[in-house]
Amino acid sequence: MRNIVCIFLFLVFVVSSCEGRKTKNQALSEDIEEFKKTVTVEVPVYEPKSYLERQVDTLLHNGYRVKIKTHTDMDNAVLFTKIKDTINYQTYYRNFKFSILIERNGKRIFNNYFDKEHINQLFKYNASNIPALKDFDKLSVLKSIELNEGVSNSESIEIDVLYAIPNTDRVSLHTMIINESGMMTIEQKLLN
Repeated sequence: MRNIVCIFLFLVFVVSSCEGRKTKNQALSEDIEEFKKTVTVEVPVYEPKSYLERQVDTLLHNGYRVKIKTHTDMDNAVLFTKIKDTINYQTYYRNFKFSILIERNGKRIFNNYFDKEHINQLFKYNASNIPALKDFDKLSVLKSIELNEGVSNSESIEIDVLYAIPNTDRVSLHTMIINESGMMTIEQKLLN
């Protein structure tokens, strides 16, 4: 009988000690998940990291001299955020400004300065009736600008301008055609 009482007391003790507590590993996992939900660390990233300036001066055999100067617009950028673990990466893609100067036989025929707002108007990026351009005026940044020497001739100069939305496949390629009297026309080559 004494053994039965001991077994009964042992069972009561075992049953009363199991009160549904969490293990250390379970408690730690839950605390980590709660921490991830409440605490985020913001890390600003700038592309490009600092001021950049690039100038290309090209003298063509047909008498044209083309100067293209680009530089970082330190005041305007496009913000993209990405959260990984508890870190909120805020990537600021800086816009660029550029100027184009064209001379023919020593005479200046074209001199213009372009920023994001001017490009939005010229390339009609703020046209709300074209689905492919939705938010393109706000999210795109200059990817490249270059003189298309193979197509430029004695009558005109062609400059390709590529804008894109970072981390996507949405791009827009336009060609600026400046004739020998300095008049500019724009042709859209590609829009994704």
